[in-house]
Amino acid sequence: MGQYPVIDLHEDIAAYFILHGAGNPLGDFGKDVEGREADIPKYVKGNVKLVFAALFPGIETFEPEESRKFYEVYGVWIPGVLVRSAFSLVWEELRVYYRLSEVYDEFKLVLTYDDAERVLRDPKSIGLLIHLEGADVIDDPYDLTLWHKLGLRSLGITWNHSNKYGTGCSERRDLGLSSLGEELVRQANRLGIIVDLAHASKKTVLDVLEVSKKPVMISHTNIRKFVDTPRNIDDEILEAVYKNKGVVGISCIGPLIKPKGRPSIDDLVEHFMYVYERYGAEILAIGTDFLGLLGLPSPKGLGNIGLIQDLLKKLADKGLSDNNIKKIAYENALRILRSNLT
Repeated sequence: MGQYPVIDLHEDIAAYFILHGAGNPLGDFGKDVEGREADIPKYVKGNVKLVFAALFPGIETFEPEESRKFYEVYGVWIPGVLVRSAFSLVWEELRVYYRLSEVYDEFKLVLTYDDAERVLRDPKSIGLLIHLEGADVIDDPYDLTLWHKLGLRSLGITWNHSNKYGTGCSERRDLGLSSLGEELVRQANRLGIIVDLAHASKKTVLDVLEVSKKPVMISHTNIRKFVDTPRNIDDEILEAVYKNKGVVGISCIGPLIKPKGRPSIDDLVEHFMYVYERYGAEILAIGTDFLGLLGLPSPKGLGNIGLIQDLLKKLADKGLSDNNIKKIAYENALRILRSNLT
């Protein structure tokens, strides 16, 4: 088995710089720092060719009620998160990605489908596709036009909390997508911006799938059969995404993979196999959430992005064909790019 090109649908690279390492060791991003979940040498080792690079509008703070909610979901105490000074924060994170593409020759900003194809062909390039994790900083759906001109190509409707566009997965009342949210989805479709439903409530997900004329993604999530939390997705959502011809990126967030204790890479493979056995490989992708785990455990055997080929080998050992592993590694994600960006 050779090395497959990999597209990772979600990494919080900017958070690494904004949040003093985001739980990872500090160091030059061009060096292989031990214990760090991602950096350029690890992308090269794992043959990771394109990363959906997140802009996150929340800040960590003292918010004990929020921390209690996190503990219920993750089994680990972490600071609360509030969306405050969001525009300034996202602006700085956007600057990080532009600067990374200037300082490191390997990084190329992906703005078009042709750009994505180009970085996949170039052995020296790693693409960064800018993704907004929660639409809180977008005052009006038309403003998405301006964000598109700044390089935004992927949009999450919500993070865990609700905003004026939709309901987040952590809310007790699921009000779904708002009328303004419907317009935001239509605007994203018109502009060629991928709609991401990670962190959204179930009703928001299903509402968006009724509105969107283009395939969507759920960039980093896991399967609710294994861990019963609103952050994971159930069979009804999987069925709806399948009918939409969308994709689901399976994450490396330990507490979403296994309810207690640190999961293994084999536990993670069970999530892939559950979806594969019901819908085939066409719906599956990878969305690690590396550099956004904030101290939450990743699976044993998959502690950083440089080891991502080991996951693909595990899938091969389960009997998946070369063609199906290609779909999971990069082809399904590339299809979503083609459907939305062209």
